[in-house]
Amino acid sequence: MHPLDYPGTPTREAGVLSADGGWTPLRGGSPVHLLRGRTCVVAVGSNASPQVLHGKLAAAGACTDVPMAPYDLVGLAVAHSAHVSRGGYLPTAPYLAPGVHSRVVAAWLDGPALAAVDATEPSYVRRDLPAAVTGAPVGGQVYVSRWGVLAPAGVPLAPTTQAGVHTVLARDPGLAALLPLGDPAATVAALADGGVRRSVRARLERLGWVADAW
Repeated sequence: MHPLDYPGTPTREAGVLSADGGWTPLRGGSPVHLLRGRTCVVAVGSNASPQVLHGKLAAAGACTDVPMAPYDLVGLAVAHSAHVSRGGYLPTAPYLAPGVHSRVVAAWLDGPALAAVDATEPSYVRRDLPAAVTGAPVGGQVYVSRWGVLAPAGVPLAPTTQAGVHTVLARDPGLAALLPLGDPAATVAALADGGVRRSVRARLERLGWVADAW
């Protein structure tokens, strides 16, 4: 997945992602035999995309059949994480928000698959969904950003394209001077540099554009 295409296309139907990357829709109920002994991870970003998830599992040699299904949760909202990923984009992240409705995708991962996905989320901590969040599958967990969420003027930025995020960053002269924000591809390339990523993160902190997620 190219950074400008983040987060990919989430599934809009329940189904099983097969070990070879195929997709089988589920129309007659959950495959109970595939859910036993697995961890339910609720995705709000690229892990909701079967194609992206398969790519992560394939890269780790952990391909297996993975049941996936969309859910509507109440009490959980989605914004952009207040950090830049190694790929040069600002990924999405959940935060607690009473009364807010969000569409997410649950995936049931076995041990090797869970370890593979955990390894791709160094800036996140996997946590149990609190009881205040309703509508989730039993035992649902979610990846929470270690960095908080991007919140210009104290308001978490709702998920948008990376070009849209760049437009928000351009509001600050310091960030505008640091990055070629008029050119999305060039901005992503610049943000892939570790030093630039650290500078952007530090600038977001100084601006007060970071809000707690949990």
